Amino acid sequence: MLGKPIWNTLVQIAGKAVSVVMSLIITGVLTRKLAVDSYGNFILITSTFVFLDALADFGTKIIGVREIAGGKRELVKGIFWLRTAMAVVATILGLGLIWGWSGFGELRTEATLALLMVGLTSLAGFLEIVWQARLKMEKKVIVDLIFPLLFLVWLMNVTNIGLITVFGVYIVARIISLIWGYWWVKSDWSFNKYLTVNGSLVKEAFKVTWPMGVYMIAFASYDRLIDSMMIKSFLGAKEVAWYGLGYKIYRVLVQPAYFLVNSIFPILSGKSEGKKRLFWEAAGVLLVGAILSLIGVIIMAPWMVNVLGGESFEPTVGVLRILAIAVVFSYLGHLVGFSLISKGGQKEMLKLAGAGLIFNVVMNLSIIPYYGIKGAAWVTVGNEFLGLIMMTWFLRKATK
Repeated sequence: MLGKPIWNTLVQIAGKAVSVVMSLIITGVLTRKLAVDSYGNFILITSTFVFLDALADFGTKIIGVREIAGGKRELVKGIFWLRTAMAVVATILGLGLIWGWSGFGELRTEATLALLMVGLTSLAGFLEIVWQARLKMEKKVIVDLIFPLLFLVWLMNVTNIGLITVFGVYIVARIISLIWGYWWVKSDWSFNKYLTVNGSLVKEAFKVTWPMGVYMIAFASYDRLIDSMMIKSFLGAKEVAWYGLGYKIYRVLVQPAYFLVNSIFPILSGKSEGKKRLFWEAAGVLLVGAILSLIGVIIMAPWMVNVLGGESFEPTVGVLRILAIAVVFSYLGHLVGFSLISKGGQKEMLKLAGAGLIFNVVMNLSIIPYYGIKGAAWVTVGNEFLGLIMMTWFLRKATK
């Protein structure tokens, strides 16, 4: 039952292992070449575009996989054009945010350049829909490795860099990787059918994806954007850098859970037997992985931060140890959340998003001014725990 999903998971983990090594090298070089303040501004810009990427995706990636796995292949045409439209909306909103919020002040040129990544990331997401639904994630892994590899090669051969050059090379590297991916995906899917817009399919795609889309937008807001913006407003760019480095490590730690659940999601969404057994097998694997991650981070946090950021990022150690607690809840939350979505629980996820967003805004406003970035890390732990409890409740109801 777990044969093909485990293969896809192992391929993604192997690819992620290589990607993590490159990412760690890139992070270590950037933290030193950009210095703390500039790296904080880099985190602020990239955190903002996590939110915009979620808007451009609008839940279409995960729902697209579910619909293909369920046999509704024609709906993917509507999903393609819905993604295109939402990428345009995200770009327009991004311009308004960049030029309307004073926090971007001296960063408006750099942020506007980085905004080009929204459309490129949206296209990469559509390629992933095709490969995930067909359980061919090894192709996605290879394409995703080309992107950071090109950027790393450039970064290791320059001395003086700024945010404009960093984001400029980001864009070029992403374009090259997408050209490779386009020619590769043609063997799995024909793009000729997407050249004309089918309004009814777009409407149908919107109807089934909007609850998940709103959830993802809300999640991206309190997952990265709100934290970074509040820390920048209350504490400054240095604290954004310290918190951002810890959060980056945290996001890497939860990737194995995402890969495993991502691989079994088409099976959970289909009509195959043994889904309950598959769920509990995955739960056991995730629980063990979460506990090992927690112990490892508590012991190795000082070394990890020193390697990636150096002595100037010492405040990140405490933040990372707190976020390691959130890893446990996040691992199990991935499985419960994807299982709920496989049963058509998008609207329940929407309720979760609303509760999480309110919790995050209220708690961060109350805690960050007094307890700083460690307080923000505890809010993340609370959010992950709240999400797990709510999703478990909704899944029990859906199962009954």
